[in-house]
Order: sequence, then C-alpha cells, then structure tokens
Amino acid sequence: MAGMLGACGRPCLIRSWGKHLQNAAWQRRWQQALPHSFKMGTVVQPGGWQGSLLHPVLPRWLAVSAPSQRAQEQKTVESPNDFRLIYRFPGIRYCRVLSRLKLLQTAITALILPPIWFLHWQDQVTQAQCFYSTGIACFAGVMLYAMSYYFRRLVGLMYLNQDGTVLRVAHLTFWGKRKDFCWPVETVMTFADVGDDRDEVLLRLKRYDGGNFFYFTLRFGQVVDKEGFERVFGRV
Repeated sequence: MAGMLGACGRPCLIRSWGKHLQNAAWQRRWQQALPHSFKMGTVVQPGGWQGSLLHPVLPRWLAVSAPSQRAQEQKTVESPNDFRLIYRFPGIRYCRVLSRLKLLQTAITALILPPIWFLHWQDQVTQAQCFYSTGIACFAGVMLYAMSYYFRRLVGLMYLNQDGTVLRVAHLTFWGKRKDFCWPVETVMTFADVGDDRDEVLLRLKRYDGGNFFYFTLRFGQVVDKEGFERVFGRV
C-alpha cells in the first residue's frame, strides 16, 4: 500500500513543482516588463498562501525631491539667522497702535451713520446733526487713507544677510500688521543717487528699477550696524 501511495504521489508532486516554477518565471518576466512607477509585492493570505500584489510607486522626483526642495526654500526664506539687524525705528510700535485705533474709529463712525439717518426719518434728529455726523465720518475716512499711506511706507526694521547681497525690510500693512520683503542690495539706491539730504526727517528707500518706495528716518531711527548700513546706502 505504501508503495502504491508513493508511486501515485510522486507524479502529483512533480506536476505541482512544475506549475510553481512556471508561475515564478512568468511573474519575473511580467515584473521586468512593467514601468518603473509600478512594482510587485508579496502578500501573505490566510492559510499561509502567498499572492502577488501590484501597487504604484511614486517617482523619486515627485515623492522625495519636491517636498524636500520646498522645505529647503522655505527654510532659506524664513530663517532669521541668515540676516543681521542694521537699522531700527523704535517708534514703529506707536505707529502700529495709532493705525489700528484710527481704523477702529473709522469703523465705529461708519456704523453710527445708519441709525442717525433712521432717527432723522423718524423726526427725532435734525438734518443738521445728520450732515454733521456724515461730515465727521467722511473726514475720518480721508484721515485713515492719508495716515495709512505713510504708515504702510514707513520702515520699522532693516536687515542684511551675511553675504551683504540681500536687504530685508519690515513695514506695516493697512491693518497694522508686519510685512517683510527682500531686495537685492545692488538694486537699492544710495543717498547720493536718491538726492535726499541726510538731515531730513524722512528719507526715501528706492530702487533703481523704479516701483514702490518707502520712508525711513535717521533722526528718530537707530543705525545698529553702521558698516552694513553704509554698504547699502553709502556714507552716513
């Protein structure tokens, strides 16, 4: 009986090995023919059986290079250790508070106008009082625009990178928040090119290629790094 079982099982075992070898060879040829963005994996199924799984793999330039490059650029732009302070205007904090108070005053004045005109239509407020309130609101709006024009162009801090090639400037926005921008030093106009007297209260910060200009003061400001400041604007 044992001999009969051995004789019957040996051909079945040979056929099973042959199928396994054929499947392995076919999978290797299929995997070599696949593009690089896919690869074959092995999954262990319940019962100990192993199966093949095809899943996509992102290219290296898409999965690794892009995030690392973006992180590197963000680190380069936002790293404060690459710049040193060369100019500071201590009064910028008071300008920030005044700008926000003026914005709040204008908003309150504009919100009061509708109730006043409503009371006028109810014959509870005179027409002169309505015109007076409207004039105050318009004057507050004009003053807000005029003050924000100078506050947005008033430089609070100036930095210079370690190589002395990039100037970083901090100023206020319309809402009284800080905003930074960078200019190449070679594009910044010196005192001699701008033509402003160094004894003036406000000096202009301009570029050779035009565009927006800003203001800073030497009378009320402080030159922290004289060597770096003169490298950008010339002799003080």
